[in-house]
Amino acid sequence: MRRRALLCAVGASALAGCGGRLGDDGDATEVETETDTQTTASTTTAAPEPALELENDDLVRSNEGSESELARVVGTLHNPTEETVAEATVTATFEDEDGEALDAANASVSELSPGGSWSFELVYPATGEDARAVADYELTVETGE
Repeated sequence: MRRRALLCAVGASALAGCGGRLGDDGDATEVETETDTQTTASTTTAAPEPALELENDDLVRSNEGSESELARVVGTLHNPTEETVAEATVTATFEDEDGEALDAANASVSELSPGGSWSFELVYPATGEDARAVADYELTVETGE
């Protein structure tokens, strides 16, 4: 059975309005000041990066049975939001039949537009018998600035 995972990591977002109060746009900044004791506390909540969706992904082989056999994961990542994603990285961890990690490959895209899709191909870094050992994979997706 093929195991697939999509993990979206929330990238760091720049903090706006340090030391001040933001408007009523959903981001909150609270500032408490006690003038007698000269202490100040501040809490800021930043909006997370938009979630991306894997439209499809599959393990594909070429030149099967030869010394030049390749294993690769091909797929499409979709931005279903109305915000541009500054950067996204897809990583495939290739696994053997026991679920042990063999190696990994990754690719990145910048400025994934709202409603846009990106086709990726992640090639296992060995060929032949080593590539034949690939039985499965796990995908992770990270977004950030």
